[in-house]
Amino acid sequence: MRTVIVGAGEVGFHIAERLCREGHDVVVIDRDPAPQARAQDRLDVMTLVGNGCSPRVLEEAGIREAGMLIAVTDSDEVNIAACTLAKEYGVARRIARVRDPEFSEHPFLEHGRRLGIDLLINPTIVVAEEILDLIKTPAAAEVGKFVEGRVMMLGLQVAAGAPILTHPLHALKPFHATTPFLIVALYREGRLLIPDGNTEVAPGDHVYFISRRESINDILTLLGKKESIVQRVLVIGGGRVGVRVAELLERERFTAKLLELQPDRCEELSRRLAQTLVLCGDGTDAGTLMEEGIGGMDAVVTVTDDEATNILAALLAKEQGAKKVIALIKRPHLLHLLPQLGIDAAICPRIATANVILKYVRKGRVLSIFEMPESDAETLELAVAPGSPVAGKAVREVGLPSGAIVGAIVHRDEIVIPKGDTVFHPEDRVVVFALPAAIPDLERLFA
Repeated sequence: MRTVIVGAGEVGFHIAERLCREGHDVVVIDRDPAPQARAQDRLDVMTLVGNGCSPRVLEEAGIREAGMLIAVTDSDEVNIAACTLAKEYGVARRIARVRDPEFSEHPFLEHGRRLGIDLLINPTIVVAEEILDLIKTPAAAEVGKFVEGRVMMLGLQVAAGAPILTHPLHALKPFHATTPFLIVALYREGRLLIPDGNTEVAPGDHVYFISRRESINDILTLLGKKESIVQRVLVIGGGRVGVRVAELLERERFTAKLLELQPDRCEELSRRLAQTLVLCGDGTDAGTLMEEGIGGMDAVVTVTDDEATNILAALLAKEQGAKKVIALIKRPHLLHLLPQLGIDAAICPRIATANVILKYVRKGRVLSIFEMPESDAETLELAVAPGSPVAGKAVREVGLPSGAIVGAIVHRDEIVIPKGDTVFHPEDRVVVFALPAAIPDLERLFA
């Protein structure tokens, strides 16, 4: 199936890279020659320089043969127009990234359907909701939710002196009897490792585990962490993301403050946010942070439009005693550096947006996706299709591809951390950790 991607920026390049790796026929369009050349040089895709909402350019890209169009330029209007045209050309699936909340939230537009869009993604909403998950799970650096939040994958650094240290994983069987969970990956010294029963967790390892929500606190104790109650949150940055985070915090009844540099914007936000204390000041000024009681904050979120400001403000907040700091980062290749600096968690809009798009375009019955920030590995929630190769077979019988680990199976209303003899039933929901090379085979097995 041909997929036309309009926009070769960070999101478009990332999606093209993933789809190309999985064997899709991909065409990338961008009006700027620089990102177009980057895609041409580094990916096995056809590229065009031109306007993605031009019928001539779309026809040159083979729009009449395309099964999907993904519009992710920096212009909402171009993305909407590209999808509208694609519908007229008969493209079956049309996806657009749109930042203006009116397009996604006004009821008349039916979340983009009146504009010819099947999936409309507002990155502000996606990022703000991920930040809220991190605030509500203070021990974790990454949080992936599956099966309506009943199954979770957490990523965190193992604490010094944690009970799990110096023991092979197979020695945890007594613990698993009462609190089943599965460690699916370790990030150690710049490498992602897939553990087995003989693997020992080392100090400083970044561990990813899958478990039932109700078991999280017990597993955190094993990893030398403890969950705490979050009440007081400071948001630094009053742009679209900061406002959305503040609105979510108000809805969840947190005690929230928002710090914004521009006085005019502060006045506007004071009228809009009924229960958030809006302050005017510089989030990179240590004196201002101390005046606002930064040391007593349970969480500080830095979400200005400037990446360097977010990093600096997060570091200052941590130095002043904030319990957890979360920074918005635009360049994903910086993510692995932040834990070394002392920043507890980071959100990359590109990855967050791409996860939503990839979930929609997967060939199998993929219900949700969490992409590992340090690598291209993913955790996927899949539904077992009746008649699929895995239906009615045990885990050990299905021939899972190398680099794939089943972390949880939900059968009817029961959540199971599987063993080799656990059977896949039709319509089960399965949470699987997978390296990139394993994903196409997984989709075929579950489809």
